[in-house]
Amino acid sequence: MDEQRKIFRVLQLIARLRAPLGCTKADVARDFDVSPRTIERYISLLRDLGFEVIRKNGRFRIESPSRSTFKPEDLIVFSVEEAAIVKDALVACGVSNPLQKGLLDKLYALTDLDELSETLYDQYVSKNINHIRLAIKAKEQVLLKDYQSVNSKNASDRLVEPIRFYNYYQYLLAFEVKSQKVKQFKTSRISRAELTNKPWEFETLHTRGKVGIFGMTGEAPINVKLKLNNRARLLMEEEYPDAALYIRKKGNDHLFDGPVYSLKGIGRFVLGLLDEIRVLDPPELKDYINEKVKNYQDRK
Repeated sequence: MDEQRKIFRVLQLIARLRAPLGCTKADVARDFDVSPRTIERYISLLRDLGFEVIRKNGRFRIESPSRSTFKPEDLIVFSVEEAAIVKDALVACGVSNPLQKGLLDKLYALTDLDELSETLYDQYVSKNINHIRLAIKAKEQVLLKDYQSVNSKNASDRLVEPIRFYNYYQYLLAFEVKSQKVKQFKTSRISRAELTNKPWEFETLHTRGKVGIFGMTGEAPINVKLKLNNRARLLMEEEYPDAALYIRKKGNDHLFDGPVYSLKGIGRFVLGLLDEIRVLDPPELKDYINEKVKNYQDRK
């Protein structure tokens, strides 16, 4: 069976289990057209991932926390169907301020199940995410075992103070104790996340790094201006949705004028579309592109 379909069923099961009366295995198995044994495996998986699934009078349910533990604003919840309607309405009217942008981010997280399942289909990744979420809540350090680094091309253990997830749990922003820097880590490259039960030691340094539009961290924003043809504009908006806020039409082309926190991310994008993008500013980005091109030519 297609893995994404499995994950979609699990997400549907979570919604059913959160209903006030819960559900029976037989009812869900009939609705999903699977065996009750399959539903048992799904419930077992949810328990492994940290969900508290209780059984009472033959019905299964995820126990909801007391409303008194939440602020009123935390209780505003949409169903997937309701979120889809609100998201489509906002997209149709255009995003014109930061509040709309933040709301769209949340709605996309609820409705874009295909993108979410890309991360959640792997049980080990899901367990790691759950452990890290607990550490963030408790403000504790986590050991990322055998993290596969693209830059070093080696696997090594990383002791970090996790700050937050972004891009639908695909990336983790964390303070690395050894380098004393805020870095991003791709959750799918974490072999195992081990809780240390040690409290954060460097919380005052957590604000040093920020994540830019192109997924790179840095301390200070760098303003970038690019001239894009229509194809480059479409690819940029598809791969980096937040970039759309900084793109405007200019004649037959489009102008990207926005902040980044590292030239690497935007540089890689430009290198892939050299014939369709013109770098207007800053000069450092032009130098970065020229150096990469020269190094490639020297290797021939």
